[in-house]
Amino acid sequence: MMRVGIADYFDSSHYIPGHEKCGKLHGHTYRVEVEVEGELKGGMVIDFADLKRALREVIDDLDHRVLNDLIENPTCENICIYIYERLKEKLKDLKIVRVRLYEGKDKWAELIP
Repeated sequence: MMRVGIADYFDSSHYIPGHEKCGKLHGHTYRVEVEVEGELKGGMVIDFADLKRALREVIDDLDHRVLNDLIENPTCENICIYIYERLKEKLKDLKIVRVRLYEGKDKWAELIP
């Protein structure tokens, strides 16, 4: 087995209902890291361009949006789950071993299925 990964970015706004500080609409630049595992086929687990395209298709729906329109409680953790669920539909032949979502530069959530 071999693991490969990529990263990409998107910008969105959100608010966390009932949260003292984050209850007001505000925005972040998010960094998404995805790591997948699989067998080598033709010397690759997956072409980086194909992996990047799959991730881009998922995060394009989030980019420059109010995330509350898509996710009921758009915490970093719930956004990470949202990305994972949609990405696994696109990468059926690979095992996603990690999705990490940075909210800004120094805060992150990580899903390890």
